[in-house]
Amino acid sequence: MRSAKGHRKSPRFRSWPIACALALPATVIGCADTVNPAAGGLRIGVQNAPLKPPVRVDSLHPFEYPPSAWSYGASGTTVLKILISETGSVDSAFVLQSSGDRALDSAAIANSQHLVWEPAEQGGNPIRIWGRLPVIYPRPEARPDEP
Repeated sequence: MRSAKGHRKSPRFRSWPIACALALPATVIGCADTVNPAAGGLRIGVQNAPLKPPVRVDSLHPFEYPPSAWSYGASGTTVLKILISETGSVDSAFVLQSSGDRALDSAAIANSQHLVWEPAEQGGNPIRIWGRLPVIYPRPEARPDEP
């Protein structure tokens, strides 16, 4: 084949669409997550596997009302965003929505570190996952040290 300028066209340019058609499936298969093997040696990613959410397994109620807030009777709901690790501990926590009181928000973050969870699972493997956790602090009726 000759172009308008009289140069011969390289055969590799004609085979380019065929090469792309063959390379695309190999690229997709090669990029798949190889955690869960399937029959025939084909490995399938877990991103499409059903997600089992984390479950809180401790019996404690770690969200005690902060003593510094008793004097002015603060109340509200702090919504935390927490990162639950593969082992079920809380790796990180931050305030997603404030209760409007710094003492309540700080207590919620500090106390969230004491929670114990059965970790989330995907494809039968424990995974890290972010979750939202509302912490409700009702208005106190009386100080715990008062009769």
